Amino acid sequence: MAASMEKHIEYYFTGDSKDASKQLAQEINKGNSNFLKFIELLGNYLSNPDNVTRGRATQLIGDVLDLLPFAFLTSDQVAFVTKFLLAKLSDHHTIQPHALQTLSTLTNRCFPLPEGLPEEICKTIFREIQNQSLSHADRRATYTIFQNLIGSAKKAIEEMGGDFIIGFIQQMDSEKDPRNLIICFNIAHFISSNLYLGPFTEEMFEILGCYFPIDFTPPLNDPHGITKKELVEALRKCLAANSEFAQYCLPLFLEKMTSDLQEARKDAMLSLIECAPVYGSKGLTEYIGSLTSTLKREVLMNVSADLVSIGKEAVKAVYQAFTPAQEEIISKDNIMAQSIVELYQDVVKYLQGSDVKKSALAFGLMQSVAASSASAFCIVTSLILPGLIVICTNLNQASEQLMFLRELQELLHTFKQFQINHNVVQVVEGNLPSLLALFEDKLNNVDNAEIQLEAMKALSILTLPPVCSTPETAQRFANTLVVKSLQDAKPGLRQQTLASLHNVVKESPSLGTTIIQSLVQKSGSCNNKLVLDAMIHAVIDEDSFKTVNGFLISKIALDVATNNVSDMLDCTQTMGELVSQQASDRTCMDLVVSETALPLLRTAVSGYATWADETKDKCAAVMSSLRKVFTVISCSIQKRDVTALWDKFPKLMLDSDASCIDIVGDFQTLKPFKPDSPWQQTRLVALLEGFVIGGDIQAMIEQREAIFEAAYVLGEHCEDDFTQLSACRLVAAIFNKVPIGGQIHWLLEPLTEKLKVAMGPNQPSSAQLRALRMWTWLTKATECRGHSATGILSSYLVSFLADPFLGAEVAVSLGLIVQDMDDIFTLKLKGNITPLYKQRFFTLNFKNILDGFSKAATREIKQNYLTAISCITSNLPLQVMKPHLVKLVPLLLMSLQQDSKSSLSHTLTTLSSAIVNVPDVIVPSVDDLVTLLMDLAKSHVNMKVRLIALKCLENLTALPLHAVAPHQNNVVRDLAGTLDDKKRLVRKQAVDTRCAWILLEKTKI
Repeated sequence: MAASMEKHIEYYFTGDSKDASKQLAQEINKGNSNFLKFIELLGNYLSNPDNVTRGRATQLIGDVLDLLPFAFLTSDQVAFVTKFLLAKLSDHHTIQPHALQTLSTLTNRCFPLPEGLPEEICKTIFREIQNQSLSHADRRATYTIFQNLIGSAKKAIEEMGGDFIIGFIQQMDSEKDPRNLIICFNIAHFISSNLYLGPFTEEMFEILGCYFPIDFTPPLNDPHGITKKELVEALRKCLAANSEFAQYCLPLFLEKMTSDLQEARKDAMLSLIECAPVYGSKGLTEYIGSLTSTLKREVLMNVSADLVSIGKEAVKAVYQAFTPAQEEIISKDNIMAQSIVELYQDVVKYLQGSDVKKSALAFGLMQSVAASSASAFCIVTSLILPGLIVICTNLNQASEQLMFLRELQELLHTFKQFQINHNVVQVVEGNLPSLLALFEDKLNNVDNAEIQLEAMKALSILTLPPVCSTPETAQRFANTLVVKSLQDAKPGLRQQTLASLHNVVKESPSLGTTIIQSLVQKSGSCNNKLVLDAMIHAVIDEDSFKTVNGFLISKIALDVATNNVSDMLDCTQTMGELVSQQASDRTCMDLVVSETALPLLRTAVSGYATWADETKDKCAAVMSSLRKVFTVISCSIQKRDVTALWDKFPKLMLDSDASCIDIVGDFQTLKPFKPDSPWQQTRLVALLEGFVIGGDIQAMIEQREAIFEAAYVLGEHCEDDFTQLSACRLVAAIFNKVPIGGQIHWLLEPLTEKLKVAMGPNQPSSAQLRALRMWTWLTKATECRGHSATGILSSYLVSFLADPFLGAEVAVSLGLIVQDMDDIFTLKLKGNITPLYKQRFFTLNFKNILDGFSKAATREIKQNYLTAISCITSNLPLQVMKPHLVKLVPLLLMSLQQDSKSSLSHTLTTLSSAIVNVPDVIVPSVDDLVTLLMDLAKSHVNMKVRLIALKCLENLTALPLHAVAPHQNNVVRDLAGTLDDKKRLVRKQAVDTRCAWILLEKTKI
């Protein structure tokens, strides 16, 4: 084996050094030889008089070590190799880099090091290495050795103390390479955080401070990826590592905060924010006046919003550093109190001045001080709050009012942080009457939504404990909120109104009953939806839930009896929102089956006979709304309640047993699952559909197979479109959710055979379409769960694209299979969804679609395939289509030339995405694409198509100039006509698109 090692060593010096290193490492790792034997065989090379040979031999040790497992060497071997390498540091200067690189590898892969060795390594490097004379890669080896030792021999480094500190300072001096600086800053942070600097504090600061602020721009295509942000953050951590740096850092920060360079000022303030908590009051006291004065100047100068925001954060950080450990009342002689008063005296002329912007900035500055601590809040609030209230009261211009109200609102927001402090509450209570008067006036008498919004936010704080304990004030605010909640305001204001109403009821539960009763009384005279929205926001517990739920149930029953569809839709939507809102409240959810689901079921069953033939559309809307409610209910209730409710459905819908839901009367003729039953009955299946879609199928055991088969028969034979779709979705939901191996899965094959017969050429067209719809939904259910039958179902569906009658319908159905839906087949609704099912469907069927297109004999059949491609691709991630875009793009362009209205928007959506993300594929077809898009943008009757076509044209300007420049003049000229489009959104997009083409050459420079 020694001969083999010698052969590899010789090959290292004469042939491929990397391959030789690998072979040597394998020999040692397999146990065919040991590491010391390897060193012994290297002896002649290590002692060779030629410096290059000795250096390469030393490097070979490191190369082999790097390929061995971690901690492979024994402690004695590590000590032997280390001492040898340390001796090499005293060798010729050309040998030192190789020894350092090998030491770097050894300290990284061999740990723990024998006792005394870390100290010896450091001292030898400090004594023998003049780091500044080495290349940046070799200097990095030195720093990496120190970093490795800090990680593996921390205690030894700490015991070295000052020797390590001064040695590292000397090695780091004058370092400029960004990669090396990152390592140096990490080491410096360790030293400053863990070692006693003592007399070396100033030296350590000087070696770091010379880099502040970081001025570094990485070169283009930098392979090392060092960013300015990384360097800045690493240096900032160093400066914030030791409180003793305060005496040196703060003057430096002050100097940079008065610089003409905005970046320098910004960096200094951000560094101050990070350092202030570490330096504390002891370090900051001497400089607090200069710091606050400089920061005040930055905020009031208002050079940029970014600098103002950072300046305010820096002020906050400074005063936070003075916060006592326990928030006690501080005396007027306290340094923090004196400084705050002095700052107030400096800015009071702005607070009371006529310059509104300066005044608002000054208030913002003081508000930042208040946010630093409860003690500071008490001092600042007592100084500025009375004046701020007077200003807000006297201002007439809405924009100015809003500016100061926001500052006042920010102060109240700060109050919420400290409201557990009794002194803070007392300060606000002293100004409570004037605050309430101000905000109530703004809320009730100012016709400005933004001002009302700020007033409402403030009153939500001021009218509730701990600041206000009088019920009359909360009641007055609640009454105002009720009135506001019934007004059709802007979305932001309305959202705040409802949130405030909920908060008031939550903090003062006694008001909830009064508010709900008031809203019930107004339900007949106000907008129904506004009343209902406000009502559910007053629900906070079981009692209020029962009250509102009962009102909604009775209202729905009345609306069904009177065919008041509009109000009923509002009520059912609100019912769903109420159940969703209280889903986390188990006491409320325990009531849902008995108080919500069963009453709704009784109402639907009792009222089905009231629907006349001319009200089919209204009935469809009502049943769709109730279906959503049952989906929300089944998704929210516990498993036992799902089972309890499920057990009633077979009895009701299969056995005509209405007594199971406590309905008195003769319902023997109720046969919802019978295809020839009246449509008023069959549409009740939608309620069961919604329940199954949202619920846990494992809780639905009783007669599940019977329900599945009945729904299949209904879907195959029922002539009512609404019922047929509900039955298809019910079948799909059950099949998607049931565990593999159940009886339902064995039913799939006979059911599909029946569907094949129903889709046969000799069947009535209506029967064919019903069978196709059932097949489509079964295919989607199997695709989503990754069932083994997916390939059979989908390929059979694709084959029908060539059918003269069903082909067009199949094309759209294929898009439905990969379409995202939020009302079925989602994880939230406990659907069985496998990742990447869309990609799998596309991959399995794309080739068949292409083959079918090429073989299609007529223009109509080809159009079916093009429509299918458009509908499928518009629902796929671009990454899935990328490998196929070369074939897809020509087909999509052909699709644009067809008359099919259903696929145009899908095609344009896919093309728009392709233009942006894979322009190279689009360039060869750009001439045809520009012409087609211009025709669609100018003359298509559908607004959405015109809009997307214009967006595609705008995206084309990102293509290479040589591809689009020839079209510039024609496009700019022809787009002029679209500027007069009758739709505002189209005109707006036309302006953007035309500007992009006008500026085409300038944007490419």
